[in-house]
Amino acid sequence: MIRRQINSSRHEYIAIIIIIIIASILRISDLSGVGFNNDEAIYSGQAATLAGFNEFREHFSIFRAHPLLLQFTISILFTNFGISDTIARLVPAVFGVAIVLLTYLIGKALFDKKIAMVAAVVISILPYHVIVSRQVLLDVPLAFFTVLAFFFVTRHMKSPRQTYWLYLIGISAGLSFLSKEIGVFTLLTSIVSLFLIKTFSFRNLIIIIVSFILASSPYWIPIMTIHEAQDSFLAYWYWQNSRDPNHPETFYFRMLSQEVLGYMLLALNAISIVYAFVKKTMKPVILLLLLWIGIPLIFLHTLDVKGYHFLYSIVPFFVLLGISFLSSDWFKKIPKYGIVTLAFIPLVIVLSGPPLHYLFQLPPINLVGSGGEPYSREAAIWIRDNVPNSATLLTLDTRTANVIKFYSNNDAFSLHANKNPAYETIDNSDFAVLSGKINYLVYEAHLAERLPYLKQEADEIDRLIQKFNGAPIHTEYMSHVDKSGIIRIKPALIIYSLNPYMEK
Repeated sequence: MIRRQINSSRHEYIAIIIIIIIASILRISDLSGVGFNNDEAIYSGQAATLAGFNEFREHFSIFRAHPLLLQFTISILFTNFGISDTIARLVPAVFGVAIVLLTYLIGKALFDKKIAMVAAVVISILPYHVIVSRQVLLDVPLAFFTVLAFFFVTRHMKSPRQTYWLYLIGISAGLSFLSKEIGVFTLLTSIVSLFLIKTFSFRNLIIIIVSFILASSPYWIPIMTIHEAQDSFLAYWYWQNSRDPNHPETFYFRMLSQEVLGYMLLALNAISIVYAFVKKTMKPVILLLLLWIGIPLIFLHTLDVKGYHFLYSIVPFFVLLGISFLSSDWFKKIPKYGIVTLAFIPLVIVLSGPPLHYLFQLPPINLVGSGGEPYSREAAIWIRDNVPNSATLLTLDTRTANVIKFYSNNDAFSLHANKNPAYETIDNSDFAVLSGKINYLVYEAHLAERLPYLKQEADEIDRLIQKFNGAPIHTEYMSHVDKSGIIRIKPALIIYSLNPYMEK
């Protein structure tokens, strides 16, 4: 009996090590294959500022819209290993791999080793989870500490008399908030969980809240004590609450089926919920998972600004909920139960958004940011090597401007600058050119072609090129297949130098 248990444990450890290796390869390989997207450039720029690289300080202030846990962690690596895409992306990739391990531990605590293993395999290779884990985004550490808080909730549920689980819940919730301020939903969900598992008391509430406040103090103490941080907080608070909605109300529901979970996993979630209410023995655990899905989802849905990566923090709970059906008494009666269980893994992956659309040549799904900002890194590196560092550039969109700032350390403005306090608007572009404030123009043809809202800005760039004798000095090209199936090469991004003293 003892030998059988030892062998079983050995097989379990080997299996989870293999899963972690697979998850690591998918998240860490070729991290510098594409350049940064807009958010990655900003957060990595802040990390470089924190690490003491003064050339980034002018462009990337540490006092911006969000807390700095991810940026601070990356800054430590920048200090010791230098600034690179790979180093910056390595931190969220490690957080992503750690979420896979936490998913396994939670599945084992709530269900059994088999469900835990299948859930860990699914999340380790789920396309959406892999893609977001490879980006420098605040949602990745936010998700890790949210899932960690849930893990401690499950431990508290098993051992309600051990107070230290409550401290760990509060600390994890505080660190999720320190990753991104919307992590406050982790605190709220943790407190509501106490009601569900029937351990709520005023004492337990105080322990969690005090632990949360202490863990999140690096965010709110500077706001209370540093004037610059206070002004920045108020400016960004006003901006965040005055932004227009950027997606329709159905955005997250479409995302769940088409990009985040896929059709099979979403169907398994629905079946698991129905079965749990029919077979009431599973109901408490399923309700707990639904709570950690529902509260964040409702919270995110109420925000005017919605994002493709915002659902990342609740993916592990969806995976656990969907895979839980495989542990049901009804499912276990199926002949060759173990083989059928394993067969669900490729089905879940193939029927998730990106693979499904690729296999059946359906209209493409765009996981925003997964390809960086195309052509911008290459253009920015050329600018770094060929344009004076004192020169300033004008772009169509802020995303290109931020990438140029990060890779070249040149100043860059955007015609399509929103009301973000970090961005300076160009009210009179002619005067900016004549006064020497703008020396070069960047025309992002690939953006102007597919984003109708940039038409006015594209027309303005064309006008400036004509008026100030803009001369193309560098072009990044892209290939595309036309209607006849022929591959065409055309300009994707063009850099122009200006001569303000030779107006037409």
